[in-house]
Amino acid sequence: MGARICAFDWAATPLGPIASWPGALRSFAAMMLESELPIALGWGPELTCLYNDAYRPLLGGKPEALGRPFQDVWPEARRLTEPMVEQARHGKPSCLRDACVLLERHGYPERAYFDYWIGPLRDGDGSVAGLINQAVETTERVLAERRQRFRSRLGDALRNLTDPREVMAEAARRLGRHLRADRVGYAELDDTGEYFTVERDWVRGDMPTGVGRHRLSEFGPRLVAEALTGRTLRVSDPFEDGRIDSDAARTHHSLGGLRASLTVPLVKGGRLAAFLSVQQRTPRHWTDEDEAIVREAAERTWAAVERARAETALRATSERLKLILECTTGYGILTLDLEGRITLWNPGAEQLLGWCEEEVLGKPADIFYTPEERAQGIPRQEMKRAAESGRAVDDRMHVRKDGSRFFASGLMMPLRNGGGRLLGYLKVLRDRTLEHQAQEALERGVAERTAELAATNRQLLAQIEERERVEATLRQMQRLEAVGQLTSGVAHDFNNLLTVISGNIGILERALNGPGIDPRLRQRLGYMKEAAARGAKLTTQLLAFSRRQRLEAKAVDLNGIVAGMRDLLQSSMGGSVQLSMKLQHGLWPALVDPTQIELVILNLAINARDASPVGGELIVETANVALREPARRPEEPGPGDYVMVAVTDHGSGMTPEVLARAFEPFFTTKEVGKGSGLGLAQVYGFAKQSGGGVRIETRLGEGTSVKVYLPRADGSADKAEEAVASAARREPEPARRRILLVDDDADVREVTAAILAEQGYQVVEAGSGGAALDVLEREGRAIDLMLMDYAMPGMNGSEVAREAHAKRPALPVLFITGYADFATLREVGDERIISKPFSEEDLLAKVQAALDVDVA
Repeated sequence: MGARICAFDWAATPLGPIASWPGALRSFAAMMLESELPIALGWGPELTCLYNDAYRPLLGGKPEALGRPFQDVWPEARRLTEPMVEQARHGKPSCLRDACVLLERHGYPERAYFDYWIGPLRDGDGSVAGLINQAVETTERVLAERRQRFRSRLGDALRNLTDPREVMAEAARRLGRHLRADRVGYAELDDTGEYFTVERDWVRGDMPTGVGRHRLSEFGPRLVAEALTGRTLRVSDPFEDGRIDSDAARTHHSLGGLRASLTVPLVKGGRLAAFLSVQQRTPRHWTDEDEAIVREAAERTWAAVERARAETALRATSERLKLILECTTGYGILTLDLEGRITLWNPGAEQLLGWCEEEVLGKPADIFYTPEERAQGIPRQEMKRAAESGRAVDDRMHVRKDGSRFFASGLMMPLRNGGGRLLGYLKVLRDRTLEHQAQEALERGVAERTAELAATNRQLLAQIEERERVEATLRQMQRLEAVGQLTSGVAHDFNNLLTVISGNIGILERALNGPGIDPRLRQRLGYMKEAAARGAKLTTQLLAFSRRQRLEAKAVDLNGIVAGMRDLLQSSMGGSVQLSMKLQHGLWPALVDPTQIELVILNLAINARDASPVGGELIVETANVALREPARRPEEPGPGDYVMVAVTDHGSGMTPEVLARAFEPFFTTKEVGKGSGLGLAQVYGFAKQSGGGVRIETRLGEGTSVKVYLPRADGSADKAEEAVASAARREPEPARRRILLVDDDADVREVTAAILAEQGYQVVEAGSGGAALDVLEREGRAIDLMLMDYAMPGMNGSEVAREAHAKRPALPVLFITGYADFATLREVGDERIISKPFSEEDLLAKVQAALDVDVA
């Protein structure tokens, strides 16, 4: 705008060239151009006009105002502006809020609203030399507020009208006055869609009414086609509208000199059902605001008319039903309107519920529902269910007028007119109190007769709750126990296989000791023997985890065992980790199998070494610990006195996820081939079977401490020996001793018999406990020793031994087992048990020892 002002020919105006303008005018003009508010200036006696960019949109399509007298810019508003201009000339500002001005700025008259301010401008000597005008258009806000007021008042006016024609008339009257129209009519089309009827309309002055029946096609095919789509029809002047032919234009004009109309069609259910039309005698430009108001009024009128008709129809239906239902007394029958208010109440309802019809008409039907159901919104839910599914059935307690309660069956169904429109609801009630009481009595009788069962069930539930509590505590343990059961179940068969393999390897080794045998064959037998030994170790670890290994617990000095392992542990560290020991003085004796605890400590040390950085420290410590708190995890020990041995490293530590699975067999974080995953599982099984537990304290990146708690022993500790001497093989007696070998596995029997036969024993084989007893019965005292498997189908080893001792009380018996029921063999000494897979030396030594005892 600054460029336009500079380029304007001001010499032709009273202000003269810009160079001659006074300094005050220059300053005011600069200030105006920099402002983002719409500002205009009038300077000099003629109040010659200047304005900025923000002011220009207010002028719309008006002629250029630059350089013209200020009064000529707004000729439509002189009635408002002239008094304000005069006040400004006298040095007084003035302001108007939401001033209404009829403007022609877009080619048609329109009402606009402004916050309008005019103030004086003074020159250098302080005298008034001009004025400043700031105009902010508020048309949009004012129209929005007016629309909201109209909407609210229209809704209030239509809400309580019950006559559809009164609804039409009231809506037309309010809309016509709001839009300053000449006529407003609400029309409805018949079922054919060819004719429409105006029952009521509103007119201004002597404008003729449009009430009557009219043919829709008279308004021309193009307007009718648009109406069928639901599009609003704006006609500013039918004689200037290209959509309307001359005949249709004359039809418009013939209806009372009609020259402009705004019509909102209402398409309902896929057909043109009604329309609301606002009409004018003179041409008129219809705005978007006009259309929005008319469309909203049309929708509200439609809804109010339909509601009024529905209520009228419902009242008529209620009257008809009333005549029918007054004679029905066996059922309580009533009707409700769409809001759930009672519109009909038959004598049966009065007899059942206690209220007479005059007391309940127009009241909500929830009066006979219980307070609890009213609070839950049950009555409204029944109405909704009936409307959606066609019926709502219920059996519940209801309330009579006197407050007493009774049990009733209820049925609610929707009431609809012929077109399917919902008009209200029909409710039917039937008193079923006696049936309900009989049912309750029956249920009480059943409850009394089953009281003992209920008590038993409660006891069972209490046991179940206790069991669930225990299961929740031992949830992690269950996974470990499941694997343990599987392990113990296959251990017997696995050890049988290893026994066959190891025994045959021994036989083959002796057979291949002669000259001329390829040394590589003996070497391969050595590989096989080592593999069988590793398999035996693996079985031992699995049985340790499942707590099925046989432990020889005794009081031991744990400090002595740990100290005696120093060289072994240091060599296992390989020099990459420094070994430290912290052994508590005055350590209690521990009740533990000394051989197994050495394996546990070695396992923990190797794990700690693998987790430690080069140059790290590994600490083995012992301590007396008295625990008083219950175990927090299944693997931890319960309250009691324990001797603790711990292995601590300062390595990588464990994540919570790894810690949660640390004791699971075969779970390992090491690389493939670097670990079996049975180390901590074996530690866990050994500690729990010994009567103690394990606790892991770890922090990621800082290290781990595994603490093994062993039960405290009474009395003094035995000194742990540094080595176990191997039993020397004794030569068999010159006389051939007769051994009864009992095992259900034929391969195990074969290899065991072969080993014994090589040593000169006579072997009698039996494949079951029953067969062995038959041999004893047949051969009597010819049997010198019974050597049998423990776990056999039918009769196990203990049962066969009892039967055999009943026949021969002094008969020596040895048990061969890889999976023993230790509760049964608890009293059997270790010298009478041969664990699978066994070595030939162990087998022969224990057989000879048993026979020597027998001889002695």
